[in-house]
Amino acid sequence: MSSRQVDTSGFGAYAGPVLRNEAGAFTFEIADHHLNGADRLHGGMMMTLAAIVLGAVARETAAEKTPGATVRPLSLNCDFVSAGEKGDTVEGRADVTRATRTVLFISGELRVGSRMLMTATGVYAISGAEKA
Repeated sequence: MSSRQVDTSGFGAYAGPVLRNEAGAFTFEIADHHLNGADRLHGGMMMTLAAIVLGAVARETAAEKTPGATVRPLSLNCDFVSAGEKGDTVEGRADVTRATRTVLFISGELRVGSRMLMTATGVYAISGAEKA
């Protein structure tokens, strides 16, 4: 299955590379600079990856509803479940759980194989949405 690199410009450039495969899953390989002092995947890196995954899904969903629409995060909640290690490939997925004209509710997760690393939920405001 082929993958393409996700645009992680700005701060996200420190997190990459992040890839996305044809099935829609985001993947990321843990390197030395992603580790904390205990040689585990840094929690801040997991939250950054969750923000990349949920944000991409939010942008795509908003653009499908209204071409040219943009999104901004209102909240991102993360729960750590376990830690990743150097060399692990992390897979991220997210789904819209509810969509209104101006707000998206999204839930996602980060895994290494069948092992859950983190769950995340986000709320995103849609700008540029058509007025009713």
